[in-house]
Amino acid sequence: MSEKELPPDDRNIYLKALAALELRNYGLVVALLGPLVTKRPEFLEGRKRLREAQIARSKGKSSFLGLSGSGMSLGRSKVGKLIDAGDFAAALAEAEKALDANPAGAAENKELFTAAEAAADSGRKIIGEIHKQLGGNEKLEGALWKKLNFIRSHSAAAADPGMLQTVQAAEHKTKTFEAIARFALQTTIDIDAKNLKARHELGDYLMRIEEYDDATTFFEKLGPKDLDARDKAKQAAALRSMRGKGKTFQEDVEKRRQEVQESGGKVVGAEESAEELARKVYEAHEAGSPDRESARILADIYFNRDDYDNALEYYRYLSALANETDPGLLRKISDTEVRRQTKLITNKEQELSAVAPGDEAAAALQAELEELKRGKAEQMLGEARKRVERNPTDLQYRFDLGQQLFLAGHYKDGIPELQKARSNPNTRTKALYMLGKCYTELNMLDLAAKTLTDASSEIPGMDGIKKDIVYDLGLVYGRMGNADKSLDCMKEIYEVDYGYRDVAARVESSYSS
Repeated sequence: MSEKELPPDDRNIYLKALAALELRNYGLVVALLGPLVTKRPEFLEGRKRLREAQIARSKGKSSFLGLSGSGMSLGRSKVGKLIDAGDFAAALAEAEKALDANPAGAAENKELFTAAEAAADSGRKIIGEIHKQLGGNEKLEGALWKKLNFIRSHSAAAADPGMLQTVQAAEHKTKTFEAIARFALQTTIDIDAKNLKARHELGDYLMRIEEYDDATTFFEKLGPKDLDARDKAKQAAALRSMRGKGKTFQEDVEKRRQEVQESGGKVVGAEESAEELARKVYEAHEAGSPDRESARILADIYFNRDDYDNALEYYRYLSALANETDPGLLRKISDTEVRRQTKLITNKEQELSAVAPGDEAAAALQAELEELKRGKAEQMLGEARKRVERNPTDLQYRFDLGQQLFLAGHYKDGIPELQKARSNPNTRTKALYMLGKCYTELNMLDLAAKTLTDASSEIPGMDGIKKDIVYDLGLVYGRMGNADKSLDCMKEIYEVDYGYRDVAARVESSYSS
Protein backbone atom coordinates (compact mmCIF):
# COMPACT_ATOMS: atom_id res chain seq x y z
CA MET A 1 0.00 0.00 0.00
CA SER A 2 1.37 3.41 -0.99
CA GLU A 3 0.65 6.77 0.56
CA LYS A 4 -1.76 7.62 -2.26
CA GLU A 5 -3.73 4.44 -1.63
CA LEU A 6 -4.47 5.47 1.94
CA PRO A 7 -7.98 6.77 2.69
CA PRO A 8 -7.98 10.60 3.09
CA ASP A 9 -8.12 10.56 6.91
CA ASP A 10 -5.24 8.09 7.18
CA ARG A 11 -3.22 10.00 4.61
CA ASN A 12 -3.64 13.21 6.63
CA ILE A 13 -2.33 11.40 9.70
CA TYR A 14 0.68 10.18 7.74
CA LEU A 15 1.46 13.66 6.39
CA LYS A 16 1.25 15.10 9.92
CA ALA A 17 3.69 12.40 11.05
CA LEU A 18 6.12 13.31 8.26
CA ALA A 19 5.97 16.95 9.31
CA ALA A 20 6.64 15.95 12.92
CA LEU A 21 9.57 13.79 11.77
CA GLU A 22 11.11 16.77 9.99
CA LEU A 23 10.86 18.69 13.28
CA ARG A 24 12.35 15.70 15.17
CA ASN A 25 9.25 15.43 17.30
CA TYR A 26 9.68 11.67 17.54
CA GLY A 27 7.12 11.16 20.28
CA LEU A 28 4.39 12.66 18.11
CA VAL A 29 5.48 10.58 15.12
CA VAL A 30 5.16 7.40 17.19
CA ALA A 31 1.80 8.48 18.60
CA LEU A 32 0.47 9.08 15.06
CA LEU A 33 1.99 6.19 13.16
CA GLY A 34 1.70 3.44 15.78
CA PRO A 35 -2.11 3.22 15.51
CA LEU A 36 -1.98 3.81 11.74
CA VAL A 37 0.37 0.87 11.15
CA THR A 38 -1.82 -1.33 13.34
CA LYS A 39 -4.86 -0.28 11.32
CA ARG A 40 -3.07 -0.58 7.97
CA PRO A 41 -0.49 -3.36 8.48
CA GLU A 42 0.35 -3.43 4.76
CA PHE A 43 1.48 0.23 4.80
CA LEU A 44 5.23 -0.37 4.75
CA GLU A 45 6.32 3.24 4.26
CA GLY A 46 4.48 4.23 7.44
CA ARG A 47 6.13 1.36 9.29
CA LYS A 48 9.56 2.54 8.10
CA ARG A 49 8.97 6.10 9.28
CA LEU A 50 7.62 4.77 12.59
CA ARG A 51 10.77 2.71 13.14
CA GLU A 52 12.97 5.65 12.22
CA ALA A 53 11.28 7.77 14.89
CA GLN A 54 11.35 4.98 17.49
CA ILE A 55 15.07 4.39 17.01
CA ALA A 56 15.87 8.10 17.12
CA ARG A 57 13.77 8.45 20.27
CA SER A 58 15.48 5.51 21.97
CA LYS A 59 19.08 6.60 21.42
CA GLY A 60 21.03 6.60 24.63
CA LYS A 61 18.80 4.04 26.34
CA SER A 62 20.28 0.73 27.45
CA SER A 63 18.02 -1.29 25.16
CA PHE A 64 19.29 0.41 22.04
CA LEU A 65 21.89 -2.25 21.32
CA GLY A 66 19.23 -4.86 20.90
CA LEU A 67 19.05 -6.45 24.34
CA SER A 68 15.62 -7.93 24.90
CA GLY A 69 13.56 -7.05 27.93
CA SER A 70 12.31 -9.58 30.43
CA GLY A 71 8.84 -9.63 28.92
CA MET A 72 9.94 -10.63 25.42
CA SER A 73 9.38 -14.35 25.80
CA LEU A 74 5.76 -13.71 26.66
CA GLY A 75 5.42 -11.33 23.69
CA ARG A 76 6.95 -13.84 21.32
CA SER A 77 4.68 -16.56 22.60
CA LYS A 78 1.63 -14.41 21.95
CA VAL A 79 2.82 -13.58 18.44
CA GLY A 80 3.25 -17.28 17.74
CA LYS A 81 -0.22 -18.10 19.03
CA LEU A 82 -1.77 -15.39 16.86
CA ILE A 83 0.08 -16.76 13.82
CA ASP A 84 -1.17 -20.27 14.59
CA ALA A 85 -4.70 -18.84 14.74
CA GLY A 86 -4.25 -17.23 11.33
CA ASP A 87 -4.68 -13.69 12.72
CA PHE A 88 -1.67 -12.17 10.99
CA ALA A 89 -2.75 -8.55 11.46
CA ALA A 90 -2.94 -9.09 15.22
CA ALA A 91 0.44 -10.88 15.17
CA LEU A 92 2.02 -7.91 13.39
CA ALA A 93 0.43 -5.52 15.87
CA GLU A 94 1.72 -7.57 18.80
CA ALA A 95 5.23 -7.58 17.32
CA GLU A 96 5.05 -3.80 16.98
CA LYS A 97 4.22 -3.44 20.69
CA ALA A 98 7.57 -5.00 21.59
CA LEU A 99 9.37 -2.92 18.96
CA ASP A 100 7.95 0.27 20.44
CA ALA A 101 9.85 -0.49 23.64
CA ASN A 102 12.99 -1.74 21.88
CA PRO A 103 12.96 -0.86 18.15
CA ALA A 104 16.57 -1.92 17.60
CA GLY A 105 16.22 -5.29 19.28
CA ALA A 106 17.22 -8.28 17.18
CA ALA A 107 14.66 -10.54 18.86
CA GLU A 108 11.89 -8.01 18.48
CA ASN A 109 12.61 -7.48 14.78
CA LYS A 110 12.74 -11.24 14.32
CA GLU A 111 9.20 -11.43 15.74
CA LEU A 112 8.05 -8.89 13.15
CA PHE A 113 9.79 -10.88 10.44
CA THR A 114 8.08 -14.09 11.57
CA ALA A 115 4.64 -12.47 11.60
CA ALA A 116 5.11 -10.82 8.19
CA GLU A 117 6.50 -13.99 6.62
CA ALA A 118 3.54 -15.98 7.95
CA ALA A 119 1.18 -13.50 6.29
CA ALA A 120 3.16 -13.73 3.03
CA ASP A 121 3.09 -17.53 3.17
CA SER A 122 -0.69 -17.52 3.42
CA GLY A 123 -0.73 -15.82 0.02
CA ARG A 124 1.66 -18.39 -1.42
CA LYS A 125 -0.57 -21.19 -0.18
CA ILE A 126 -3.55 -19.79 -2.07
CA ILE A 127 -1.51 -19.71 -5.28
CA GLY A 128 -0.26 -23.23 -4.59
CA GLU A 129 -3.79 -24.54 -4.10
CA ILE A 130 -4.97 -23.06 -7.41
CA HIS A 131 -1.85 -24.37 -9.14
CA LYS A 132 -2.64 -27.86 -7.82
CA GLN A 133 -6.33 -27.49 -8.73
CA LEU A 134 -5.33 -26.83 -12.36
CA GLY A 135 -3.17 -29.97 -12.42
CA GLY A 136 0.17 -28.28 -11.92
CA ASN A 137 3.17 -30.49 -11.29
CA GLU A 138 4.98 -29.37 -8.13
CA LYS A 139 8.27 -30.85 -9.35
CA LEU A 140 8.15 -28.86 -12.58
CA GLU A 141 6.80 -25.64 -11.14
CA GLY A 142 8.21 -25.53 -7.63
CA ALA A 143 9.08 -21.81 -7.74
CA LEU A 144 6.29 -19.32 -7.15
CA TRP A 145 6.97 -17.46 -10.39
CA LYS A 146 6.68 -20.71 -12.34
CA LYS A 147 3.38 -21.49 -10.64
CA LEU A 148 2.09 -18.05 -11.56
CA ASN A 149 3.18 -18.48 -15.18
CA PHE A 150 1.50 -21.88 -15.27
CA ILE A 151 -1.77 -20.51 -13.90
CA ARG A 152 -1.85 -17.47 -16.16
CA SER A 153 -1.18 -19.48 -19.31
CA HIS A 154 -3.74 -22.18 -18.45
CA SER A 155 -6.95 -22.16 -20.49
CA ALA A 156 -9.13 -22.90 -17.45
CA ALA A 157 -7.73 -19.89 -15.58
CA ALA A 158 -8.06 -17.64 -18.64
CA ALA A 159 -11.75 -18.56 -18.78
CA ASP A 160 -12.30 -17.80 -15.09
CA PRO A 161 -11.77 -14.08 -14.23
CA GLY A 162 -12.59 -14.78 -10.59
CA MET A 163 -9.74 -17.27 -10.33
CA LEU A 164 -7.27 -14.83 -11.87
CA GLN A 165 -8.43 -12.08 -9.51
CA THR A 166 -7.88 -14.41 -6.55
CA VAL A 167 -4.37 -15.21 -7.80
CA GLN A 168 -3.59 -11.55 -8.34
CA ALA A 169 -4.77 -10.66 -4.82
CA ALA A 170 -2.76 -13.52 -3.33
CA GLU A 171 0.37 -12.46 -5.23
CA HIS A 172 -0.07 -8.86 -4.05
CA LYS A 173 -0.49 -10.03 -0.46
CA THR A 174 2.62 -12.19 -0.71
CA LYS A 175 4.81 -9.42 -2.09
CA THR A 176 3.47 -6.85 0.37
CA PHE A 177 4.29 -8.88 3.46
CA GLU A 178 7.58 -10.18 2.02
CA ALA A 179 8.63 -6.53 1.83
CA ILE A 180 7.75 -6.06 5.51
CA ALA A 181 9.69 -9.21 6.42
CA ARG A 182 12.70 -7.88 4.48
CA PHE A 183 12.42 -4.57 6.31
CA ALA A 184 12.52 -6.32 9.68
CA LEU A 185 15.71 -8.18 8.76
CA GLN A 186 17.28 -5.05 7.25
CA THR A 187 16.61 -3.07 10.44
CA THR A 188 18.79 -5.47 12.42
CA ILE A 189 21.60 -5.03 9.90
CA ASP A 190 21.28 -1.24 9.87
CA ILE A 191 21.71 -1.22 13.65
CA ASP A 192 24.66 -3.63 13.65
CA ALA A 193 26.47 -3.59 10.32
CA LYS A 194 29.01 -6.17 11.57
CA ASN A 195 26.34 -8.80 12.19
CA LEU A 196 27.37 -11.24 9.46
CA LYS A 197 24.80 -13.83 10.54
CA ALA A 198 21.99 -11.30 10.07
CA ARG A 199 23.36 -10.34 6.66
CA HIS A 200 23.37 -13.93 5.47
CA GLU A 201 19.88 -14.42 6.88
CA LEU A 202 18.58 -11.53 4.77
CA GLY A 203 20.43 -12.77 1.69
CA ASP A 204 19.02 -16.25 2.13
CA TYR A 205 15.54 -14.79 2.49
CA LEU A 206 15.95 -12.85 -0.76
CA MET A 207 16.80 -16.14 -2.44
CA ARG A 208 13.82 -17.85 -0.85
CA ILE A 209 11.36 -15.22 -2.07
CA GLU A 210 12.92 -15.33 -5.55
CA GLU A 211 14.29 -11.78 -5.52
CA TYR A 212 17.34 -12.97 -7.41
CA ASP A 213 18.53 -9.55 -8.62
CA ASP A 214 18.63 -8.21 -5.08
CA ALA A 215 20.16 -11.43 -3.75
CA THR A 216 22.97 -11.34 -6.31
CA THR A 217 23.84 -7.74 -5.48
CA PHE A 218 23.52 -8.36 -1.75
CA PHE A 219 25.86 -11.35 -1.63
CA GLU A 220 28.38 -9.68 -3.97
CA LYS A 221 28.61 -6.77 -1.52
CA LEU A 222 29.65 -9.11 1.28
CA GLY A 223 33.01 -9.31 -0.43
CA PRO A 224 35.21 -11.92 -2.13
CA LYS A 225 36.66 -13.17 1.17
CA ASP A 226 33.27 -14.56 2.20
CA LEU A 227 33.35 -17.80 0.20
CA ASP A 228 29.82 -18.75 1.20
CA ALA A 229 28.50 -15.38 0.01
CA ARG A 230 30.44 -15.71 -3.24
CA ASP A 231 28.88 -19.11 -3.95
CA LYS A 232 25.42 -17.80 -3.12
CA ALA A 233 25.93 -14.80 -5.41
CA LYS A 234 26.73 -17.17 -8.29
CA GLN A 235 23.69 -19.28 -7.48
CA ALA A 236 21.44 -16.21 -7.37
CA ALA A 237 22.85 -14.94 -10.67
CA ALA A 238 22.15 -18.30 -12.31
CA LEU A 239 18.57 -18.31 -11.02
CA ARG A 240 18.15 -14.71 -12.16
CA SER A 241 19.32 -15.66 -15.63
CA MET A 242 16.88 -18.56 -15.78
CA ARG A 243 13.99 -16.36 -14.76
CA GLY A 244 14.89 -13.09 -16.44
CA LYS A 245 15.19 -14.18 -20.07
CA GLY A 246 12.13 -14.24 -22.27
CA LYS A 247 13.14 -17.70 -23.52
CA THR A 248 12.57 -19.12 -20.05
CA PHE A 249 8.84 -18.56 -20.32
CA GLN A 250 8.91 -20.40 -23.65
CA GLU A 251 10.95 -23.24 -22.15
CA ASP A 252 8.58 -23.54 -19.20
CA VAL A 253 5.61 -23.74 -21.57
CA GLU A 254 7.39 -26.39 -23.61
CA LYS A 255 8.12 -28.44 -20.49
CA ARG A 256 4.49 -28.24 -19.49
CA ARG A 257 3.47 -29.33 -22.98
CA GLN A 258 5.78 -32.35 -22.75
CA GLU A 259 4.35 -33.24 -19.34
CA VAL A 260 0.73 -32.50 -20.24
CA GLN A 261 -0.41 -36.04 -19.55
CA GLU A 262 1.17 -36.04 -16.10
CA SER A 263 -0.09 -32.57 -15.16
CA GLY A 264 -3.58 -33.23 -16.50
CA GLY A 265 -4.22 -29.67 -17.68
CA LYS A 266 -4.52 -28.12 -21.09
CA VAL A 267 -1.53 -25.90 -21.71
CA VAL A 268 -1.62 -22.98 -24.10
CA GLY A 269 1.63 -22.34 -25.98
CA ALA A 270 3.17 -18.88 -25.93
CA GLU A 271 2.42 -18.08 -29.59
CA GLU A 272 -1.10 -19.44 -29.37
CA SER A 273 -1.60 -17.66 -26.06
CA ALA A 274 -0.51 -14.27 -27.41
CA GLU A 275 -2.71 -14.56 -30.48
CA GLU A 276 -5.74 -15.69 -28.50
CA LEU A 277 -5.21 -13.08 -25.78
CA ALA A 278 -4.85 -10.27 -28.34
CA ARG A 279 -8.18 -11.26 -29.84
CA LYS A 280 -9.83 -11.36 -26.41
CA VAL A 281 -8.42 -7.98 -25.43
CA TYR A 282 -9.59 -6.36 -28.68
CA GLU A 283 -13.08 -7.85 -28.51
CA ALA A 284 -13.51 -6.89 -24.86
CA HIS A 285 -12.36 -3.34 -25.60
CA GLU A 286 -14.77 -3.01 -28.50
CA ALA A 287 -17.58 -4.31 -26.29
CA GLY A 288 -16.83 -1.61 -23.71
CA SER A 289 -15.76 -4.04 -20.97
CA PRO A 290 -11.93 -4.11 -20.99
CA ASP A 291 -10.29 -7.42 -20.12
CA ARG A 292 -7.48 -6.11 -17.92
CA GLU A 293 -6.14 -9.49 -16.86
CA SER A 294 -5.75 -10.77 -20.43
CA ALA A 295 -4.09 -7.49 -21.41
CA ARG A 296 -1.63 -7.79 -18.53
CA ILE A 297 -0.76 -11.40 -19.38
CA LEU A 298 -0.27 -10.43 -23.02
CA ALA A 299 1.96 -7.49 -22.08
CA ASP A 300 4.08 -9.79 -19.88
CA ILE A 301 4.42 -12.32 -22.71
CA TYR A 302 5.73 -9.63 -25.07
CA PHE A 303 8.02 -8.27 -22.35
CA ASN A 304 9.51 -11.73 -21.72
CA ARG A 305 10.16 -12.10 -25.45
CA ASP A 306 12.04 -8.76 -25.50
CA ASP A 307 9.30 -7.42 -27.81
CA TYR A 308 9.23 -4.12 -25.97
CA ASP A 309 7.23 -2.15 -28.55
CA ASN A 310 4.23 -4.46 -28.23
CA ALA A 311 4.71 -4.77 -24.46
CA LEU A 312 4.62 -0.99 -24.13
CA GLU A 313 1.41 -0.81 -26.16
CA TYR A 314 -0.45 -3.05 -23.72
CA TYR A 315 1.13 -1.68 -20.53
CA ARG A 316 0.14 1.83 -21.62
CA TYR A 317 -3.35 0.61 -22.44
CA LEU A 318 -3.66 -0.83 -18.94
CA SER A 319 -2.27 2.34 -17.38
CA ALA A 320 -4.80 4.44 -19.28
CA LEU A 321 -7.60 2.23 -17.94
CA ALA A 322 -6.26 2.93 -14.45
CA ASN A 323 -6.19 6.70 -15.15
CA GLU A 324 -2.39 6.62 -14.86
CA THR A 325 -2.64 6.01 -11.08
CA ASP A 326 -1.27 2.45 -10.79
CA PRO A 327 2.35 2.82 -9.56
CA GLY A 328 3.19 -0.77 -10.51
CA LEU A 329 2.13 -0.22 -14.13
CA LEU A 330 3.89 3.14 -14.33
CA ARG A 331 7.08 1.50 -13.09
CA LYS A 332 6.64 -1.34 -15.60
CA ILE A 333 6.24 1.17 -18.45
CA SER A 334 9.39 2.95 -17.30
CA ASP A 335 11.38 -0.30 -17.06
CA THR A 336 10.15 -1.43 -20.48
CA GLU A 337 11.06 1.88 -22.12
CA VAL A 338 14.56 1.72 -20.62
CA ARG A 339 14.99 -1.88 -21.82
CA ARG A 340 13.78 -0.86 -25.27
CA GLN A 341 16.34 1.96 -25.36
CA THR A 342 19.07 -0.39 -24.11
CA LYS A 343 18.23 -2.92 -26.81
CA LEU A 344 18.38 -0.22 -29.50
CA ILE A 345 21.75 0.96 -28.18
CA THR A 346 23.13 -2.60 -28.15
CA ASN A 347 21.96 -3.18 -31.73
CA LYS A 348 23.50 0.09 -32.86
CA GLU A 349 26.80 -0.71 -31.12
CA GLN A 350 26.90 -4.07 -32.91
CA GLU A 351 26.17 -2.34 -36.19
CA LEU A 352 28.95 0.17 -35.56
CA SER A 353 31.47 -2.55 -34.61
CA ALA A 354 30.93 -4.21 -37.99
CA VAL A 355 31.95 -1.03 -39.85
CA ALA A 356 35.58 -0.12 -40.47
CA PRO A 357 36.72 2.99 -38.51
CA GLY A 358 37.46 4.91 -41.72
CA ASP A 359 34.15 4.08 -43.36
CA GLU A 360 31.94 7.08 -44.12
CA ALA A 361 29.03 5.30 -42.42
CA ALA A 362 30.92 5.08 -39.12
CA ALA A 363 30.50 8.76 -38.26
CA ALA A 364 26.78 8.66 -38.96
CA LEU A 365 26.34 5.48 -36.90
CA GLN A 366 28.32 7.01 -34.03
CA ALA A 367 26.10 10.08 -34.09
CA GLU A 368 23.00 7.88 -34.02
CA LEU A 369 24.45 5.91 -31.11
CA GLU A 370 25.17 9.06 -29.10
CA GLU A 371 21.64 10.30 -29.78
CA LEU A 372 20.18 7.01 -28.52
CA LYS A 373 22.29 7.23 -25.36
CA ARG A 374 21.16 10.81 -24.75
CA GLY A 375 17.57 9.71 -25.27
CA LYS A 376 17.97 6.93 -22.71
CA ALA A 377 19.48 9.31 -20.16
CA GLU A 378 16.65 11.80 -20.68
CA GLN A 379 14.10 9.01 -20.43
CA MET A 380 15.49 7.77 -17.12
CA LEU A 381 15.71 11.31 -15.74
CA GLY A 382 12.16 12.07 -16.87
CA GLU A 383 10.81 8.93 -15.23
CA ALA A 384 12.67 9.72 -12.03
CA ARG A 385 11.06 13.17 -11.96
CA LYS A 386 7.60 11.68 -12.53
CA ARG A 387 8.02 9.22 -9.67
CA VAL A 388 8.95 12.03 -7.30
CA GLU A 389 6.00 14.13 -8.49
CA ARG A 390 3.64 11.22 -7.79
CA ASN A 391 5.24 10.31 -4.44
CA PRO A 392 7.06 13.40 -3.12
CA THR A 393 7.62 11.87 0.33
CA ASP A 394 9.25 8.67 -0.94
CA LEU A 395 12.94 9.12 -0.11
CA GLN A 396 14.00 6.22 -2.35
CA TYR A 397 12.53 8.10 -5.31
CA ARG A 398 14.33 11.24 -4.15
CA PHE A 399 17.61 9.35 -4.21
CA ASP A 400 16.88 7.92 -7.67
CA LEU A 401 16.18 11.40 -9.00
CA GLY A 402 19.30 12.83 -7.38
CA GLN A 403 21.38 10.05 -8.90
CA GLN A 404 19.94 10.60 -12.38
CA LEU A 405 20.49 14.36 -12.10
CA PHE A 406 24.12 13.71 -11.18
CA LEU A 407 24.60 11.29 -14.09
CA ALA A 408 23.07 13.86 -16.44
CA GLY A 409 25.47 16.53 -15.16
CA HIS A 410 22.82 18.58 -13.31
CA TYR A 411 24.86 18.73 -10.12
CA LYS A 412 23.19 21.79 -8.58
CA ASP A 413 19.70 20.34 -9.12
CA GLY A 414 20.80 17.00 -7.65
CA ILE A 415 21.92 18.47 -4.31
CA PRO A 416 18.48 19.11 -2.72
CA GLU A 417 17.22 15.68 -3.78
CA LEU A 418 20.24 13.91 -2.31
CA GLN A 419 20.06 15.99 0.85
CA LYS A 420 16.50 14.74 1.38
CA ALA A 421 17.56 11.14 0.57
CA ARG A 422 20.04 11.24 3.48
CA SER A 423 17.09 10.76 5.83
CA ASN A 424 16.43 7.27 4.44
CA PRO A 425 18.58 4.69 6.29
CA ASN A 426 18.53 2.44 3.21
CA THR A 427 20.06 5.07 0.91
CA ARG A 428 21.86 7.35 3.36
CA THR A 429 25.45 6.30 2.62
CA LYS A 430 24.93 6.28 -1.15
CA ALA A 431 23.18 9.65 -0.96
CA LEU A 432 26.09 11.13 1.01
CA TYR A 433 28.56 9.76 -1.52
CA MET A 434 26.62 11.13 -4.49
CA LEU A 435 26.16 14.44 -2.69
CA GLY A 436 29.90 14.67 -2.10
CA LYS A 437 30.49 14.07 -5.81
CA CYS A 438 28.03 16.86 -6.67
CA TYR A 439 29.91 19.26 -4.40
CA THR A 440 33.17 18.15 -6.02
CA GLU A 441 31.90 18.84 -9.53
CA LEU A 442 30.76 22.30 -8.41
CA ASN A 443 34.23 22.93 -6.90
CA MET A 444 32.73 23.23 -3.40
CA LEU A 445 35.67 21.26 -2.08
CA ASP A 446 35.31 21.91 1.66
CA LEU A 447 31.72 20.65 1.59
CA ALA A 448 32.78 17.72 -0.60
CA ALA A 449 35.50 16.70 1.87
CA LYS A 450 33.15 16.88 4.86
CA THR A 451 30.36 14.95 3.12
CA LEU A 452 32.65 12.23 1.78
CA THR A 453 34.22 11.88 5.24
CA ASP A 454 30.75 11.43 6.73
CA ALA A 455 29.91 8.80 4.09
CA SER A 456 33.14 6.90 4.75
CA SER A 457 32.62 6.91 8.51
CA GLU A 458 29.29 5.09 8.15
CA ILE A 459 30.90 2.01 6.56
CA PRO A 460 32.87 -0.03 9.13
CA GLY A 461 34.87 -2.22 6.72
CA MET A 462 36.74 -1.37 3.54
CA ASP A 463 34.24 -2.72 1.02
CA GLY A 464 33.92 -1.68 -2.63
CA ILE A 465 31.85 1.45 -2.10
CA LYS A 466 34.05 2.65 0.76
CA LYS A 467 37.12 2.34 -1.47
CA ASP A 468 35.39 4.55 -4.04
CA ILE A 469 34.46 7.09 -1.38
CA VAL A 470 37.92 7.21 0.21
CA TYR A 471 39.60 7.44 -3.21
CA ASP A 472 37.40 10.36 -4.25
CA LEU A 473 38.04 11.98 -0.87
CA GLY A 474 41.76 11.67 -1.52
CA LEU A 475 41.35 13.39 -4.88
CA VAL A 476 39.40 16.21 -3.22
CA TYR A 477 42.15 16.72 -0.64
CA GLY A 478 44.64 16.78 -3.52
CA ARG A 479 42.69 19.53 -5.26
CA MET A 480 42.57 21.44 -1.94
CA GLY A 481 46.36 21.30 -1.77
CA ASN A 482 46.40 19.01 1.27
CA ALA A 483 48.87 16.41 0.01
CA ASP A 484 49.26 14.65 3.37
CA LYS A 485 45.55 13.93 3.79
CA SER A 486 45.30 12.92 0.14
CA LEU A 487 48.11 10.40 0.61
CA ASP A 488 46.56 9.10 3.85
CA CYS A 489 43.41 8.23 1.92
CA MET A 490 45.39 6.36 -0.71
CA LYS A 491 47.34 4.48 1.97
CA GLU A 492 44.08 3.47 3.66
CA ILE A 493 43.05 1.70 0.45
CA TYR A 494 46.56 0.41 -0.31
CA GLU A 495 46.61 -1.49 2.99
CA VAL A 496 43.66 -3.67 1.92
CA ASP A 497 43.67 -3.62 -1.90
CA TYR A 498 46.98 -3.17 -3.71
CA GLY A 499 45.36 -3.36 -7.15
CA TYR A 500 42.68 -0.69 -6.68
CA ARG A 501 42.92 1.86 -9.52
CA ASP A 502 46.24 3.76 -9.37
CA VAL A 503 46.56 3.67 -5.57
CA ALA A 504 49.76 1.59 -5.60
CA ALA A 505 51.52 4.02 -7.93
CA ARG A 506 50.43 7.02 -5.86
CA VAL A 507 51.53 5.52 -2.54
CA GLU A 508 54.81 3.99 -3.71
CA SER A 509 55.88 7.11 -5.59
CA SER A 510 55.48 9.12 -2.35
CA TYR A 511 58.31 7.08 -0.79
CA SER A 512 60.70 7.46 -3.72
CA SER A 513 60.21 11.21 -4.10
